[in-house]
Amino acid sequence: MELSGIELRYLVNEVKSKIISGYYVSSINAVTKDSFLLKLHHSKEPDIILMVSVKGIWITKLKFKPVEENEQIDIIKAEVERSKIEFIDQIGSERIVTIKFMHLDGNLRIMIVEFFGEGNIILCDESLQIISIINSIEVRHRTLKVGLRYTPPPIRGIDVFELSLEQLKTTMKREVRDLDVLRWMGRNLSMPKKFVEEIATREGIQSKKVGQLSEEDVTRIYVAVKDLVTDISTGRNHEPIVILGDDGKAQDALPIITNNARKLKIRKVNSYLDAVDEVLSNNIMNIDSNIRTIEIDRQIALLEHDLSELNKAKEAVISKATAIRKIANELMELSYLGIHDYADNSVKGLLQTNYAAIVNERGIKYLEVVGERIHLNSNLPKVSSMLYERAKEMERGNISIEETKRGLLDQIERLQNRSSAIQKKIVIKQQANREWYERYRWFITGEGLLTIGGRDASSNSAIIRKHLTENDLVFHAEVYGSPFFIIKNAIKAGEIGTTLQEVAQATVSFSRAWKDGLSSADAYWVMPDQIKKGAPTGQYLPKGSFVIEGKRNYIKGSEIRLAVGIMYLSGRYLLVCGPVASIKKKSLVFSILLPSGMDPMNAAKKIKSELVRVAAADNHGGESYGLADFIKNTSLDDFIRTIPSGQSKIYFTGRGDGEHVPLSRASLPDEQST
Repeated sequence: MELSGIELRYLVNEVKSKIISGYYVSSINAVTKDSFLLKLHHSKEPDIILMVSVKGIWITKLKFKPVEENEQIDIIKAEVERSKIEFIDQIGSERIVTIKFMHLDGNLRIMIVEFFGEGNIILCDESLQIISIINSIEVRHRTLKVGLRYTPPPIRGIDVFELSLEQLKTTMKREVRDLDVLRWMGRNLSMPKKFVEEIATREGIQSKKVGQLSEEDVTRIYVAVKDLVTDISTGRNHEPIVILGDDGKAQDALPIITNNARKLKIRKVNSYLDAVDEVLSNNIMNIDSNIRTIEIDRQIALLEHDLSELNKAKEAVISKATAIRKIANELMELSYLGIHDYADNSVKGLLQTNYAAIVNERGIKYLEVVGERIHLNSNLPKVSSMLYERAKEMERGNISIEETKRGLLDQIERLQNRSSAIQKKIVIKQQANREWYERYRWFITGEGLLTIGGRDASSNSAIIRKHLTENDLVFHAEVYGSPFFIIKNAIKAGEIGTTLQEVAQATVSFSRAWKDGLSSADAYWVMPDQIKKGAPTGQYLPKGSFVIEGKRNYIKGSEIRLAVGIMYLSGRYLLVCGPVASIKKKSLVFSILLPSGMDPMNAAKKIKSELVRVAAADNHGGESYGLADFIKNTSLDDFIRTIPSGQSKIYFTGRGDGEHVPLSRASLPDEQST
């Protein structure tokens, strides 16, 4: 798939519309030798995964692992990570995009991505001096190397975004009158062949010459060009599709259904961005597949060569045996006619016709037929019998050739199965659109209230400073290392006695009390205005700590135990850990945990295994993407991150009371409203 300038304009506009001010590059990873994955983070907006490749630039919903070595990744990480994206733009209708990154110290870095030829990703400083480059270039009109200043390629064709009717008429006057209209448009407009042909087809001029165009024709072409460019670059009248190959995989993407595309096997998709994501991600997957199976493919090629040689040998044997049988038959027929002398003209003519001859070597005569020799020391019938026997020997030799062939075919099949198995394992998973509260510890109480808690000093600080509002309640525990927990919109909710007990349990259980193996501890809650974010004069507060003034509302003797379960929320499965009552009520399957026992890694393995066992026993209506499959595909790191730090043991695992019916998103607060 090769993007055109007008398709690229749409992608750039889509990226610009989503990457608002405040996004910074939290990490960069190389996927292939010429593609990078930028994770963009915002303090209030969802993370964005931006793919920058020599094939395109797009926001992806998929997860990628490194496929190839990338020589430039260390330089680009050092120069770009932790910087904010200031600007993304396309140079006219050229297939070139620039991304400007600004560091806190004012250092500017400019990434220039070229999507033509072999493609290129070039990182420059503020003066456009090249710091890193994927493909160095030295051609007549420019040289691109580290240390040199970036120079764009010569502009080809008229910028279709700035095209005027007069410009179009001027280009027509310069051309030879018998030039095809398609060639005239392709030569002068910066548009790909697929869209030039579409315009010509729509206007019915595909078979005309330039000299046959009227003023009205030129005006119609101009309007058609402007309309098509606007449709594609702005998303107006989009009918995005992917074009499928014989194997059913997406090979190309189009923002509109062209007349030529209607003749192909196509599939409609939700957006052109999704289509590009699918096609170009498949390309990356193919690279991964080819790299992983390169040795197997080499072995298969060698075996197929041997198989080809065997087939040639078999054909040669069959050809020789056939020729020998033919001569044997004809010699036998001559003997029936009473001819027994090899010097007889009939015998000589027969041998000459069949490209056989009598040769004399060291006084011994032989009959030579297609490279095979028979000793001529007998009469014609005897020689015929010897020829028959030689043909039979050769045909019997074909049996061993067939056995060898079967062995080779078996080896090829086994290798092909191994290759197919490897390719099936190469799956690009969908990047989940995480909700803002998933950055923290969180759960939904039995009464339906979202509760968030800190994981460490940094997230403790974040939930109080960024997410605490006047309608919330704040929980803390009289235990060292206690997290803060916030019940969102608790004051508006009315009677929440059960919720208070549940959040108290979560607060003490996620504290140091878990590591210390305590059985219970005390928690308390306060109003938001009792939390003072600054230290008293002359005092210092560690990060994640706050001053609490006024009355503390204690909940005594909260039992230290937790549950980890799988919820179905907003159309997807989620791994969650919290108080036993709320997790049991909201989860499809769950495990109750107690302090002490296994370290986090072994505990995570055991929890995962137990949840899979229960989920597999109850398929929950045969969901298209099964609960058991989700648990199997959830990494151990995710389980470790979810459960409390310290040792844990499983007390019970079973079916929860939750259902697959998605909870209403209206019941959960939006991050921006907090």
